[in-house]
Amino acid sequence: MPIDFKDEKSRSARRAKRRKTNIILNTLIAIVLVLILLVGGSIFFGGGSETEQAGSPPDNHESDSEQTEQTQEATAEVEPNEEQGNEESTEEDEKSDEIREMDSDEPNVEKVIVNPSWKPIGTEQNGHQSSYNMGTTDWNEKLQAAAYAIGISADNMNDWWVTGGEDPENQAVLTVSEKGSDDTYRVYIEWISGEGWKPVEVKKLIENDKR
Repeated sequence: MPIDFKDEKSRSARRAKRRKTNIILNTLIAIVLVLILLVGGSIFFGGGSETEQAGSPPDNHESDSEQTEQTQEATAEVEPNEEQGNEESTEEDEKSDEIREMDSDEPNVEKVIVNPSWKPIGTEQNGHQSSYNMGTTDWNEKLQAAAYAIGISADNMNDWWVTGGEDPENQAVLTVSEKGSDDTYRVYIEWISGEGWKPVEVKKLIENDKR
């Protein structure tokens, strides 16, 4: 069969055209891929720098650390003052609870004693009426309050004198001493409604002026 050179040339031309087209397409695809990589890299790596320059998390972290340090320094300055204030307050409370003994210029009075921790002794009376009659409930409670003030039992106390104060219904003054002792005390008490007689002041006498 005779060879058709014309047909052979036509097929060669078509193959050359396809190769050229493939080369162009491959080149375009390669260019697109390169552009994608460049743009992606710019976004990925460039974004971090922009974020840092714009004042973002790293700077905020540093700012938070500085604020924390400042807060700690301020706390360190305040805490000693607070502790000192608490210590002073505690010392004042302790002093306010201490028994106070004061010298006196009053005739026949050696010293005056005040104890802030004194409390009312309680009462069995339903309605209070001050009594200066021996053996009554109110009389006995007066003696108990005086004994409590000088730290002894009422059974172990001599009551030399009992009288009313400026307000005889709610105040009383007792001159007492412990049995067998030469120490004599003048005890001032006051009535606390519903709670009984409470010592308010004790004067230690130089000598018993009621014996």
